[in-house]
Amino acid sequence: MTKLNCKITDAIQKDFSSLWKCQMRGKTLEISTPYLLPDSTLFSVFLTERNGRYIVCDGGTLSEILSDYCPLPDDEIRASLDGFAKKFEIKVGAGSDKQKIFFKSTVKRTLISSLVFDIATFATSVASALVAVSYDEPNLELEDRFPAKADAFLRAVIPLTNGLKFRPRREIKEVPGVKFSGIIERSNKIWIVSYVSGSNPTYFRKSVAETIVNFEHAWGSSLSNHIAKTIPFLNSEAQGYQPNRLKWQIAKLNETSQNSLLDWKNRDEFSALLAP
Repeated sequence: MTKLNCKITDAIQKDFSSLWKCQMRGKTLEISTPYLLPDSTLFSVFLTERNGRYIVCDGGTLSEILSDYCPLPDDEIRASLDGFAKKFEIKVGAGSDKQKIFFKSTVKRTLISSLVFDIATFATSVASALVAVSYDEPNLELEDRFPAKADAFLRAVIPLTNGLKFRPRREIKEVPGVKFSGIIERSNKIWIVSYVSGSNPTYFRKSVAETIVNFEHAWGSSLSNHIAKTIPFLNSEAQGYQPNRLKWQIAKLNETSQNSLLDWKNRDEFSALLAP
């Protein structure tokens, strides 16, 4: 006979409620919610009161998450965000760094909870949708994607090398419309990294081809004198990585990157590519 009954909801409510936390930041309340973002952190909303109005906003978190984790070009991200905001009836403002901030406001204190729910639902839903829609390959779970592992590896390795700064998912103004997997900067030099992966040979071949075109644009741009290396980072653990079927494509990729191609299984050699 089952021992389950509806008292289980008491435990669920207790566990769920314990995730809500509040911290005073000047005249603003930061409220940590139980809602999870694509980077596995809990989403926070920010509550302020101005001239009798209560304002609940995301503090620019959604824009930051998409900048770091969504490989779509920035103009596509901005257009998508505007569309989602209109659909969810969320207002849009700008922070001090010109990042989009999403908010709702009310004069009724009793509606604050509803606004918190609306902003949290909007931010986490849109973040998940835009991060996931960027990958058109089927049956890929977010935590299994190569970019997450590669990002973690680069963040661990790059601080060990003096003066370098790693920025994931960044556009370069000299190569408009392209968001590279990562940009590494030091003084007037730049290293451009592109992750190459695919769940089958077709997707892998497509990733190789896009990387070749993007690197050719970079080397042909006005930035070329400042490029230290363009580094294609191959996911050799991907199901689509079948070297015997991709010989000439990978050879062309290596040629375009000026012999800086790196295999994931040889990732310990990455630091050597950052030498002055």
